[in-house]
Amino acid sequence: MNPFVAKAAIIIPAHGQPFLTYEALHSALAQITDFNYAVVVVNDGCPMEETHVVCQSFATAFPERIFYLAKRNSGLSAARNSGIEFALAAFPELEAVYFLDCDNRIGPHLLQRLLDALRASGPEVGWAYPDVGKFGFAEHADTSGPYSPLEHLFRNFCEAGSMASRRMLDAGIRFDTEMRQGVEDWEFWLQGLEKGFRGIHVPDTGFAYRRRGESMLVAAEREFDAIKRFIRNRHPDLYNTRHVLGLEVEARSRYAVFHPDTDTVSCFTATDDLETLTRTEFTIRLLRSGQRPSYGACPGQLIVMTQSLFEALRAGGILAGVLWTLECALARATIVSCLARRRPAARATIDWAKGQPSDMDQPADLWPETIWAVESNVLVRHALSSTVDIRRGEMQSSKRYHHIPLRLQYSGLAPAVQSRGGPDGLVTLCDGIVKAAESEHYSLWNSIPMDRYRSHPALPRNVYPELFNVPSVLPARTSGGKRHVAFILSSAEARHIKIAEDLARALMNRETVLHLVIFGTASPDVTAGSIFSETIVLSLPHLLDGVRFDTYQAAALPRLEPAHMSDAVGAMAAYDLVVNVEGQLAHSAMGSLKRLNVETWLLLGGQASKVTSADISACSAFEQAYRSIIVPDTDSAHLCRAFGIPETKLRLWQDLVQSDDHVLADIA
Repeated sequence: MNPFVAKAAIIIPAHGQPFLTYEALHSALAQITDFNYAVVVVNDGCPMEETHVVCQSFATAFPERIFYLAKRNSGLSAARNSGIEFALAAFPELEAVYFLDCDNRIGPHLLQRLLDALRASGPEVGWAYPDVGKFGFAEHADTSGPYSPLEHLFRNFCEAGSMASRRMLDAGIRFDTEMRQGVEDWEFWLQGLEKGFRGIHVPDTGFAYRRRGESMLVAAEREFDAIKRFIRNRHPDLYNTRHVLGLEVEARSRYAVFHPDTDTVSCFTATDDLETLTRTEFTIRLLRSGQRPSYGACPGQLIVMTQSLFEALRAGGILAGVLWTLECALARATIVSCLARRRPAARATIDWAKGQPSDMDQPADLWPETIWAVESNVLVRHALSSTVDIRRGEMQSSKRYHHIPLRLQYSGLAPAVQSRGGPDGLVTLCDGIVKAAESEHYSLWNSIPMDRYRSHPALPRNVYPELFNVPSVLPARTSGGKRHVAFILSSAEARHIKIAEDLARALMNRETVLHLVIFGTASPDVTAGSIFSETIVLSLPHLLDGVRFDTYQAAALPRLEPAHMSDAVGAMAAYDLVVNVEGQLAHSAMGSLKRLNVETWLLLGGQASKVTSADISACSAFEQAYRSIIVPDTDSAHLCRAFGIPETKLRLWQDLVQSDDHVLADIA
């Protein structure tokens, strides 16, 4: 074969382990392909003469196939980069490069199958990755299932023994030579993700990874937290709250809502991007998600809510807020129930209250609907192992409560059909899971212990705590290319709503989407109306634990408990701009938002409101958390300066109204 028309190259860095290098080279030469390929072995300054002898011997024996490069020791990443540069220069028709470490082995059909997969894929596919059969310490990592960019951000499931396409290498992607502790392959593929490329899984390639008790990987695992911080600092655009949420919206991995009245299931993250399944389709997917990896294909949170109520809440712009409260409650309880009823009113409103333990039973006619929330895997385990009503089953060890009962009163658009929702929805789902398990022979799967590296229904806590130190992020951004602005209130008094609406009108243009977020139980004054596209009412701090107070310079300031603080930060983290309108309770969350690159403003008073010294004192305690502080007049500005608030942060209400386009132009 003529090596100068090679379509693929295998790059093998060699440092130490000469006899293992011998095995790797043998498996590289044994490839069965319908194209020419080359093997580039890079001696990374190995001090062992045997390594040079092995590499030189193979290059001499197979001069048309093996190319031997020797260089000063610079680490694994630099050695691979040297191999990449040589292959690109030496083989003009090169289509892809495969990376094989000297202590691993590959089956004879690997190169053909990986290149065939790349050739059959679209231009967005940058690399092909295999399953990982581990030997030494026996283990198998099943990486099958559709490639998930969301999962790839927090789990390295694309091994170094993968194939990179020429188009990805031509984009300038190389291994980071500063990474000498390991896991450099993860950072390499993330570079591809950042450039717009995706991976594709290829089964049955025969990639064999040597797993030893002490190795570079084992050493990297000891320093894994530090390595992950390094990677995330390298890729701030990938590890950005809004980017991660965008990937989650794309995966539709947050909620599965079963509608008993239509016998269908809606799967989604954002409420305007739904996938609709029949109940049978969903229950089969739910069972398979535990055995056949496909991250995000089956949402981890299961809600029971009639289709009619679902559509009514969505039309009123309050569905996302209801689901967010249920999600926050479900993080604390095994099961959450919510009695719901509609009140006649001209505009969409929402009002939360705490229920009673007796609310677990079928509601009276006064409360015609019941919404239920439970984790998907919990429902599966219960359905297959217990005859006890799940509402009265055992509490999860990780949860503070077994059951949280809530009450929701809403107004606005009436449901198309007044159908009763209740525990029958849960029973129907459990029955469906049992029947699906029988048809899918689930008991046979479940009896075989398998290491499914990517197998579980997705939960927000699989993603967000590790990345942002919050349990979840409210999926509020659903309008691409527009700026999302949230106005924060601690109560729903009419005068505060009016102030928020006045400021919203001042900032409203075709490029903004306006939201209202209230940390309270709310009241009929709350409206989604024509100004706010969405209303979020986060009531758990008031309903569950009450609100605590701190004292700053003789002023009493309400504060959130740590768990509720996380909920508050998560509720606001996806917006471009957060304006604290009347939100002393929200003061303490603003610093965390600023660290997540959210623009934070504070409004002291409104257009005609008087600002008290107590308000300014409270502001001064958290001044560093805000970029801009809006005051109604020059007298208030003078008083702010007296409290030590920097001049550069102060904006007059009138100036803001007159220059809103300029002010919003630099919001990320």
